Amino acid sequence: MPSLRNPVGPLPASIYWRRRLVVLAALAAVVVLGSVLFFGGGGADPKANAGSATPATSLTPGPTGRGGSNDGSAGGSGGSAAPSTGASGSSVPTTAPTGAPVVTGAGGSGGGSGGAGTSGGSGSGSGGALAPNQPGTMNLPACAATDLDLSLTSTAQTYRPSQFPAFQLGITNTSGSACKVDLGARSAVLTVTSDTGATVWSSGDCPKATAAQWYAVPAAGDGPLTALFGWGRTTSRPGCTPGAGGGNAPAGTYVAHIGIGGVSAQPQHWFKLAPFGS
Repeated sequence: MPSLRNPVGPLPASIYWRRRLVVLAALAAVVVLGSVLFFGGGGADPKANAGSATPATSLTPGPTGRGGSNDGSAGGSGGSAAPSTGASGSSVPTTAPTGAPVVTGAGGSGGGSGGAGTSGGSGSGSGGALAPNQPGTMNLPACAATDLDLSLTSTAQTYRPSQFPAFQLGITNTSGSACKVDLGARSAVLTVTSDTGATVWSSGDCPKATAAQWYAVPAAGDGPLTALFGWGRTTSRPGCTPGAGGGNAPAGTYVAHIGIGGVSAQPQHWFKLAPFGS
């Protein structure tokens, strides 16, 4: 077939060869495109796509229940997590508080100032907390109830499910000399009530340690003593009855009350527990 090898026509042979190459290239492109569409369209593995999906973020769990426990201290009469004890309350504990309150001197320092640091000689414990029943403190007279002014704040206004309420009791001595105050479980009691006034939990229901815990309170003008009390978000009942109380308190509005033996004024503070998942 000489016409295929030697094109016949009025135009030069090179033009006919270019036209043939263009047609062949177009045919080749059509064949390649058809192969891709036919063989590559269904190759994706649906299982692989399903495995790459990002799981939904889980909700933060609430406090662990302690059903069957009616222990006042286990329910939170102190602050083992040692959150900030300053008046600003910048740190919120995320560990269930236990034990006695965390006590600090003026300005939140362990050494205190004036009566607590020098005259009182109360000493300091670990992390700046004051130690109770120090020799210098025990030599002080007990504070007269009329000389003490009490104030109460909290580390947050609303506590999320992963947070535990903590309350800062400020104790100011209005007299001209240092004195001592008992913040043991028998004398200083934190009570949490509902917004309707019903008692939910009290550190005095079943305390583990009942010995006196004496701390020096500086003289007037030397700053207050600060005691941080905590609540483990549980219920309690009086009498240390096994199995009584110990359930988780629901979300809602609550009121914290702190009383010190002999002092008629009991400061209170309103706060909220947020619903689960908030």
